[in-house]
Amino acid sequence: MGVKRSYLFVPATSEKMMVKAANSDADCIIIDLEDAVAINEKDAARERAKQFLLNHQPGKDVYIRINSITTPYWEMDVEVAVKAGAFGIVVPKAENAANMKLICCTVLDQLERFEQIERSFEVLPLIETAAGVHFSYEIANAHYLIKRLVFGSIDYALDIGCELTDTGEELIYARSQIVNSSKAAGIASPVDAVYPDLSNEEGLNSEAARARRAGFKAKLAIHPKQLSAIHRLFTPSEDKIDEALEIVKAFEEAEKQGIASISVRNKLVDYPVYKKAKELLKYSRS
Repeated sequence: MGVKRSYLFVPATSEKMMVKAANSDADCIIIDLEDAVAINEKDAARERAKQFLLNHQPGKDVYIRINSITTPYWEMDVEVAVKAGAFGIVVPKAENAANMKLICCTVLDQLERFEQIERSFEVLPLIETAAGVHFSYEIANAHYLIKRLVFGSIDYALDIGCELTDTGEELIYARSQIVNSSKAAGIASPVDAVYPDLSNEEGLNSEAARARRAGFKAKLAIHPKQLSAIHRLFTPSEDKIDEALEIVKAFEEAEKQGIASISVRNKLVDYPVYKKAKELLKYSRS
């Protein structure tokens, strides 16, 4: 799988909805065994998710959001994710490194059990509490299976008692901390939270733009109708791509001549600007 800009949640309560999600434009899908599933439906939903993964080839990376480590379900969820061939798991209420290490070691045990130890598998901690934000660096650095962090703003706001607003200033600290922790731990840029109002595309655009400016490179979605806006906001514009290509080409030519500071489009270009342009090109789409 290449660049991942969107992660679409789909409940494991409906095979029809899972098929629809798999056929959508989402870069990745997350089959939800946690919030979207009633307690008395956990076993049936887990089996449904397993059968879906075993019987379909979605053509995109599929994750399973397992239940919290505080529940009796999470180990069975991990077993199914590995056995059925999911690309990874999303771990809710990630709050400390010790629990993340335990979950990752359980994943490795299951990969070995099912003779899949060599295949790629990602563990994505969902940061959605004050403790999770506070310990986000330790969580990000807890195990090599952890490839990126995911932000859960709704539960975070509930936990700290703040009000979610249209301007998003109440989330500046949490977003910045998660981005900084990801970079410090040397993992990929994080995934921003869901936007719950399906009728407000302008609000989705504004929130996605704020997250992108903060350093996020992808966003969660709860409906396929949100994907086009997310992809537009997290894919560089043609002008940005052209400028980045120009910077990279000009700088690399100058570097061969022993020059590490040039001007492109009347802007100073040195190593940091060059590296930023190279990074931006990773998120371009042909």
